[in-house]
Amino acid sequence: MQLNQEQESPSVEYLCDYVYIDNVKLSHYYSQLSSNGLVVGSKRITKEGGKQGSSGTVKIPVLSGGMAAETTNEHSLEINIDAAFSRPQETLDALFDAGYISGGLSNSPVGALVLVKGSITLVDIRILRDLWVDMGEMVAANETASIQNIKERQRVAVQKKKEFEALAKMIAKLPHSLQGTLFTDSDAAWFTLKPECLLASADDLTFKHGSALQGEWHTLGILDALPDGLYFGSDAQNYHQLSPIEIAMGTMLNGVREGLGRPVDRYGITPIMIFRTTKKIAPESLE
Repeated sequence: MQLNQEQESPSVEYLCDYVYIDNVKLSHYYSQLSSNGLVVGSKRITKEGGKQGSSGTVKIPVLSGGMAAETTNEHSLEINIDAAFSRPQETLDALFDAGYISGGLSNSPVGALVLVKGSITLVDIRILRDLWVDMGEMVAANETASIQNIKERQRVAVQKKKEFEALAKMIAKLPHSLQGTLFTDSDAAWFTLKPECLLASADDLTFKHGSALQGEWHTLGILDALPDGLYFGSDAQNYHQLSPIEIAMGTMLNGVREGLGRPVDRYGITPIMIFRTTKKIAPESLE
C-alpha cells in the first residue's frame, strides 16, 4: 500500500483484525481514561515556511547605491483525524498502561477486565430456530431407518416428532442470540454477542466456519460470572431469604440457563473486542 503525503507509517509489531467491537462500552472506558473525555475527532495542522531574498546595485550619475528585496513563502497542511478507528487500540494500550487488564480467568474476580486468547465456537440461535422443524424430521428419519418392524418404526417416528415439536415451540420463543465459547489452554468462557457490533455478518461466519472459527482469537471482555461452585459472593448466601415465588422462578431460570445458556462449568464474559493479530512478514518470505 502506497502512503500519501498525509499518511505516516506507524511503527507497530502487528495489526489487529477486529471481528467484534462494542463501541458503546469501549467509549465509556476511553472517556474515563482520557482527560479530555470522549474525543471523536482531532485536527493536525502543519506549517512550513521559508524566506527568499534578492539584492542588486544601481549606478546612476551623481547617485550610487544598492537595494534588496525579501519574500516569505508559507504553506500549511491540514489533516482531519477520525478518532473512532484508532480508539480500540488506544483504549487497549491505555488500559494496559493503567494496570486494569488481567491476563487470565482463574485468577480474576467478577467484574474484572480480562484479555484472553484461544479458539472460539459460535452458534447463531436464529438459524437453529428457523431450521429446527426440518432438522427434527431429518433426525427422526435417520434414527428410525434401521428399525425393521414397520409398526415400531412408525411408533418411534411419531414419538420423535412430538419431542421435536415440543422443543420447536420453546425455541421459537427464544430471542435472536449469538452465543459462543472461548477456549483457552486451561479454561472456557461463555458469551453472547450483539449482532450490530459484528464487523463481519453472522451468516458469513456461520457459512464460512460452521460453529468453530479457525485461528487464534484475542478477547477483551468483562468477567461476569464464575463457574458454579467457585462463586461465594454475599448474594449467593441470601438464597434462604427468597420468597417462594422467587425460589420457583429461580429454579426455572436456572434450568433455562443450564439448557440454553452458560454451562455450569464455564466462566461468563461480556466481550468488548474480539480480534486476531496480523504480524509483519519477513522480507525473505516474499522472495
